[in-house]
Amino acid sequence: MQVSIIRSNSSIFKVLGHNKRLEIVTLLQGHELTVGQITQMTDMRQAAVSQHLIMLKDQKLVCTQKLGKEIYYTLCPEIFAELALFVKGLARLSPIENAEPTVIDPVCGMALTPSSASYTCTYDGVRHYFCGKGCLKQFGGNA
Repeated sequence: MQVSIIRSNSSIFKVLGHNKRLEIVTLLQGHELTVGQITQMTDMRQAAVSQHLIMLKDQKLVCTQKLGKEIYYTLCPEIFAELALFVKGLARLSPIENAEPTVIDPVCGMALTPSSASYTCTYDGVRHYFCGKGCLKQFGGNA
């Protein structure tokens, strides 16, 4: 499960990593805007705005609503709420704040929690937790 969350968020961060798309997201904060309005506000060509909106919509970052002939774009709050939880988890200051037990990656020695471990495996009846695929592979080679 952790791996799919990482892949999903990686795709979202790639889309948000472009300065023009991030500018569009910022403009949409609390607003419903058309392509024409976004074009005017960003001083970008309409075709470029449309391409950026397609990428944002593909990641479910923006939602659309058609009113008459116009399509209005808004931010999809659900995905941003999930993204905020992910980032908040990254920003934890101390493992003490976490109620989960701390486990140690047997290869690199990184301290993890069971829910933050990207990979797990059971060897000789003992569950091991790994920070990433490389450590799991290396452990598998030693097992």
